[in-house]
Amino acid sequence: MNQLNLLARLPARLLDGINDKLTSYRLMLYFLLSLVGWAVIGSFFKQVPYSWHEILISTAWLLAVCWLTNKLVSRFLNIPANKESDLITALILSLILAPPVDFRGFAVLAGAGITAIVSKYVISLYKSHVFNPAAAGAYIAGELFHRYPAWWVGTKFMIPLVVIGGLLILRKMKRFSLVLAFLAVFLLYLIYGTSGGGDVHFLWRELISTQVLFFAIVMLTEPLTSPTLASRFLPYAAIVGVGYSVTKLKISPELSLLIGNLFTFIVARNRRYEVKFIKKIKEAEGIFSYLFSMPPRFRFTPGQYMEWTIAQHKTDARGNRRYLTLSSSPTEPGLMFTVKHPNPASAFKLRLDELKPGDSILASHLSGSFCLPKDPSKKVALIAGGVGITPFRSMIKHLLIANQKRDVLLLYSAKSDSELAFKQLFTKASTVGLKTAYITGERLDRAKIKTAVPDFVTRHFYVSGPLLFVNAAQTALLELGVSGSNITTDYFPGYGG
Repeated sequence: MNQLNLLARLPARLLDGINDKLTSYRLMLYFLLSLVGWAVIGSFFKQVPYSWHEILISTAWLLAVCWLTNKLVSRFLNIPANKESDLITALILSLILAPPVDFRGFAVLAGAGITAIVSKYVISLYKSHVFNPAAAGAYIAGELFHRYPAWWVGTKFMIPLVVIGGLLILRKMKRFSLVLAFLAVFLLYLIYGTSGGGDVHFLWRELISTQVLFFAIVMLTEPLTSPTLASRFLPYAAIVGVGYSVTKLKISPELSLLIGNLFTFIVARNRRYEVKFIKKIKEAEGIFSYLFSMPPRFRFTPGQYMEWTIAQHKTDARGNRRYLTLSSSPTEPGLMFTVKHPNPASAFKLRLDELKPGDSILASHLSGSFCLPKDPSKKVALIAGGVGITPFRSMIKHLLIANQKRDVLLLYSAKSDSELAFKQLFTKASTVGLKTAYITGERLDRAKIKTAVPDFVTRHFYVSGPLLFVNAAQTALLELGVSGSNITTDYFPGYGG
């Protein structure tokens, strides 16, 4: 059975390996560029409804409009702009709006691009991103000019690339359940609400010859306008799915998404906070914590992460945003994340080191379910590799401050003793039941896990760290006979750098 588990996990590991060097935004950018390029190739074979020069002119015009609008608005409002967001929005619009054939066509595209970018900055006024930018731009421009989205990306020729890129994106963003819930609503309506629902060929055609997969993968999952908690995925997917699918309602795809965004804003708002830098703390060799002010009435659970955006005039291929786990406890007075500085460091981390006390960065998109079980009697084992110790620091500090006793065993692996962080905290936490074992300079394997965790059969394991470490630890646990259901992993491809 465990061999089958290992085999089943191979595709996911392959996806993680591809994703490893890319941030979510950069992955989405490359995916959309590849779709435009694929469409250009398809145009030579009459597989898409437009010529190659129409596609390129439309894309270039939208890229220029969105880039300029983003630059002007962010500068006017003095808000740091994500370097990829304007390009991503432009590329989405280029794949769903018809290329221009006259002056009015260029005006429609410009109106959609400007509206989309400006809508993003509602976030700076209300501390929350409300509407999917591309959907807002496409809908408003359509209503103003009476030229509605063509959704021409929904063709059989485009589907293979949509599926391949979609698997990478959904693995990266951990939104498979959200997309599956939406598609379930879509298919259920086709089966029970239409005359052709009993025809398998009809269902297949609706999946591969329409924009539904692109809509679900690219637009439905937009992180700042969709719920961050898995418990909210189903109602959000149902609302958007019904609006999208039920033709009698006469709701366009973009309007159905905006209605879903409004649900998220009201019920599961993704707040964005401006936090002030306090200080940098050296935790171990090459490992540093960055402490920021705590936003008023902010609450989180130990083990969760946030998206951090830092203003940069110059950036690199990894962009100016990161998803980083909170290493502070909810009971501490500030927000803190902890990172490792590689050599050479990314532009993001170099910019972190330039921060002065009082400087601001943006924190948003609180999410994550890598959290201790609610039942304090449940025995757990925490396995950390390198800077993967960060969520465990948050958990253990919280237990210590709350004086909550649990049977917790921490197995902490690092290249050397000098790279072990938070050792004093873990020593103090022995008073609440924490037992700590350190492994340095050696590879973590089955024997070491068995020695450090002799009662491994009775524990739930949490594994955090770099991709190769998490995969190795997971393999070792499965080979020991630990059930896959008793292993929870925390790995974000593209985390480092």
